Amino acid sequence: MPKNQSTAAQSARRASRSGAKYTEALRRATTSDMPHAPHVLRFLAERSGNLYHLVGGIAAAWAHSGQRVLLLEEAEDYWHWTMRPRRRGRRKKEIEPVTPPEPTTSTMWSSPDGPGLLTRHTCMWETRHPAQENNRGFPRTDRSPLAAAVADFFDAYDVIVLVPKHWSYPDRENATAHVILGEIDIFPDTDCRTTLPGPGGKEKGVPLSPEQSAAVLRERCLGFLFGSPHLPIALDGVVWQSNWELPVDADYLAGVDRDMNRAGLRPLGWSFAGRRPAPHRQLPEPDQLKDPTFVQRYQLIAERLRATLDARPADRK
Repeated sequence: MPKNQSTAAQSARRASRSGAKYTEALRRATTSDMPHAPHVLRFLAERSGNLYHLVGGIAAAWAHSGQRVLLLEEAEDYWHWTMRPRRRGRRKKEIEPVTPPEPTTSTMWSSPDGPGLLTRHTCMWETRHPAQENNRGFPRTDRSPLAAAVADFFDAYDVIVLVPKHWSYPDRENATAHVILGEIDIFPDTDCRTTLPGPGGKEKGVPLSPEQSAAVLRERCLGFLFGSPHLPIALDGVVWQSNWELPVDADYLAGVDRDMNRAGLRPLGWSFAGRRPAPHRQLPEPDQLKDPTFVQRYQLIAERLRATLDARPADRK
């Protein structure tokens, strides 16, 4: 159980060291000291390989602001498929269990003078029963290990971030909030289907308005959420990450955000990686989590996201 919880005055004093006014920081800290039920957050993304630093950065920003944050990570699947021949040329899928890994817990960052804490816990989220099959012929899965892990840590942390192996599926049983992470490789500021003559005889695309760009982003990055047999899910917002430099300015992005908000997708901020993050599919290293420059990149997004989570109805799933 994390110890050394700070008072509002202590939090304000730490904030004032960073240049903030003490009275304003104290007012914010006093408000944040009001009790909130812990949040269990599930990020949703079609592709996750380049988003681990974004998630780790948001979690680190929360920890540096005095919150207790747990990254609850899914261990590798230790059940593997084998193919064995059957009669008449058919093949049957069978499952061979191996020894599951033991859960591991490590402290990624902790505040020397306050409650801020970032912990990583890795464990199996489900078990499979080869003798029991679902209606598609696959082994039935039991996700009670994940539910048990969430229950064990629920009272010890302010935020529990679920880090699954597959990010595109919601978790209505365990998560209390779902936030989309939209990854952008090529920003849609021009229409690639229509061209105009440019200088030197080169062709260029017809510029898109921010509203048109927002519609393209929804189609490209959020399509995995639609047409699914799953029940509807309440989304709490969207965070965008661009892996390359953007060809538009802040005013253009503000227009994109307004249209996202109109469509019911609360904009929570933009993260600019500048290039594809490395290493692939790995959380930030502890040395990065100690670096104020790294953490500051995600501070604004973390503040907006936490305010959104705290404003949610308590019984909303």
